[in-house]
Amino acid sequence: MVSFTHHTGGTSERLWQEAEWSGRSRPLLLAECAQLIVLAAHPDDESLGAGGLIALAGHLGLGITVIVATNGEASHPQSPTLTTVDLAAVRRVEVVSAVRALAPAAIVRLLDLPDGDLSQHRNSLEEAVFDEVRSGTAGPAAVPWLVAPWRLDGHPDHAAAGETAAIVAARTGARLLEYPIWAWHWSTPDDPVWRAGDGSRELWGIDLDVAARERKNTAMAAHTSQVQPLSDRAGDEAIVQPGFAAHFERAHELFLGDAHTAGGPAPAEPSAPASATPGVSLSAGFFDEFYAGSRDPWGFETRWYEARKRALTLAALPLRRYGATLELGCSIGVLSRDLADRTDTLLATDINEQALAVARDRLAGLPGVTVERRTLPAEWPAGTYDLVVLSEIGYYCSPADLTVLLERCRQSLAPGGSLVACHWRHPVGEYPLGGDEVHAALAALPGLDRTVRHLEHDFVLEVYEPAPARSVAQREGLVP
Repeated sequence: MVSFTHHTGGTSERLWQEAEWSGRSRPLLLAECAQLIVLAAHPDDESLGAGGLIALAGHLGLGITVIVATNGEASHPQSPTLTTVDLAAVRRVEVVSAVRALAPAAIVRLLDLPDGDLSQHRNSLEEAVFDEVRSGTAGPAAVPWLVAPWRLDGHPDHAAAGETAAIVAARTGARLLEYPIWAWHWSTPDDPVWRAGDGSRELWGIDLDVAARERKNTAMAAHTSQVQPLSDRAGDEAIVQPGFAAHFERAHELFLGDAHTAGGPAPAEPSAPASATPGVSLSAGFFDEFYAGSRDPWGFETRWYEARKRALTLAALPLRRYGATLELGCSIGVLSRDLADRTDTLLATDINEQALAVARDRLAGLPGVTVERRTLPAEWPAGTYDLVVLSEIGYYCSPADLTVLLERCRQSLAPGGSLVACHWRHPVGEYPLGGDEVHAALAALPGLDRTVRHLEHDFVLEVYEPAPARSVAQREGLVP
């Protein structure tokens, strides 16, 4: 996360205006929206980042739901006048008043999740957002819009909310739009953060008419505990100070979203073997066809290339031994056999039953080893793991499924755990993605430090650990 505070001056709004950012954006067309769902990590996020959009949608009579994840009770941790319980009650009233000012018919859902700790409650948040999207009224000609804080906004709760929204959008086909808030404060127009990602994200803008701007200003003012001091005592200062508020008094709002205006869930798997379709994850039928007539089509048991890569993968693991390991895409279980010697329990999964039959024979009788057929990322196993192995399967995913897959990997990591990923770098026509694309997306995951990177002409091998991560030498006391 970016280190910043609301007490600092931040980037002037004039600098953003001089950079003419509104001219860089593509126009948002509300005619394409059948339902608007706005997710806020804290009360006031919805008004600052998407208040104008809500007002315009309300004027058009669209169905609007605002989901507020937390009560924002941690906004004034040093307040001498209000407890966190008091602040929660105040901010709940404020957000309802603000949304009514924007769109009187909008529905407000308050989830009461803990402020500052949203990343530990992703499952509850995802369930609430998913249920709202699925219960909506968007018809086949127009998808619902899911509008959430930007994942790279710099605040951990904003990141958790944005990442959760991305997962729900990938699962449901909702159009995801992300709104920056604190990034206007700590970044600049030339900051590389705006170019992060795989190039598929674009800037989208919507102009606000006079009525929408008036409604937004009224909504912002309704968050009295944030835009005005709680008292004149230290610790009660306003959070949204005038220089910061100026970013949200523009005649337009800006969002980051996919280059394509609408997404959609991956089509159902075909009942018979089928070749790959561009932009769609490879199906079970593809692998059934690939394994037909061959026990080991990749040569895991015979090729020196595979044996060497396997040895490098095992050597890259930061710990001598792990408690629980999840192996994604185990195939015939050759790497699984080596992993079983380094872990107390191993859950090895694959999509193809023929490969799993070979793996079960190879791993039979080993203590703590379970082999299961799972279609990923949809059939994700419960629990957390000390080691997650993502070897040679990321490029089988569509970009949307890869987003979900990597986020699931991150969420499944236990504190101090390791995520090891290894992928072939040469292009394969049938695969939706390349190995380098998979690892670029992996590098963009927030909250992880890369502790190992091994790059060859043929493959890339990396290890990520929850930040702040320690090196092997640090763990053994060789360096501070």
